[in-house]
Amino acid sequence: MSSVELGSTNHHASPNLHGSSAFISDLHLGTAGCRAERLLDFLEHLNVEQLYLVGDVIDLERMQQSVHWPESHTRVLQRLFRMTALGTEVIYIPGNHDARIRAFAGTTFKGIKIRMNAIHTTQSGKRLLVTHGDQFDSELKIGSLKEKIGSAAYQWLVSFDVGVNRVRARFGYEDVSIASAMKLRIKSAQQYIARYEALALSHAKRRGLDGIVCGHIHKPAIIESDDVIYYNDGDWVEHCSVLLEAADGTLANHQWPSQSPVTESAKQVA
Repeated sequence: MSSVELGSTNHHASPNLHGSSAFISDLHLGTAGCRAERLLDFLEHLNVEQLYLVGDVIDLERMQQSVHWPESHTRVLQRLFRMTALGTEVIYIPGNHDARIRAFAGTTFKGIKIRMNAIHTTQSGKRLLVTHGDQFDSELKIGSLKEKIGSAAYQWLVSFDVGVNRVRARFGYEDVSIASAMKLRIKSAQQYIARYEALALSHAKRRGLDGIVCGHIHKPAIIESDDVIYYNDGDWVEHCSVLLEAADGTLANHQWPSQSPVTESAKQVA
């Protein structure tokens, strides 16, 4: 099993992003952690035939406790509706934070197609399952007290990141993600991510597919095992990342606004 990790971010000028399809997830609109201004900038530069919204687009779960909805969040939705009007096929696959929208699967709202999941065929003919990925939580036994405490701590760190980055922006510094850095230093979090990736690969293989595209865990990655490929498009809270399919059918993760592509890691996993 070979793995690919996301490249580093810089803030150089960003030309248009052209491709066949794009996959983004975990926008978490309605929360302070959403990088809505950066997301809006990305969407305004994006030029693809298909855009998949792979879950946790509007964080209805967190909004039950508190709502953070500045104008930039409305503008993101307006931009998505505008993209459908301009001819982009937008497919919305709800996740666990916007699970209520699953009740509308099979319908279309202002041009956006709502589906439980999808099979995407790349330009090179590969068939990929597109799904948020929270369905694997039950097999990973998510929900213990320890995990709930960890989730609460993560949400606190995301909120802390917001305040830190506001201060850094005033002095012209780039954003940082303390939540992401801390998560990757915790052994139990690393083990969970590895188990999640292995389970997703196994699921795609059992279905006779060439791969799977998901989000959910806020960890961009591309992993290949036994001719099956796992793609995770990341998030718009920590990484501001997109999985982009080029005209020849190849897929790569990019960060915005740098468009830094993934670079192959030397790490080999059996």
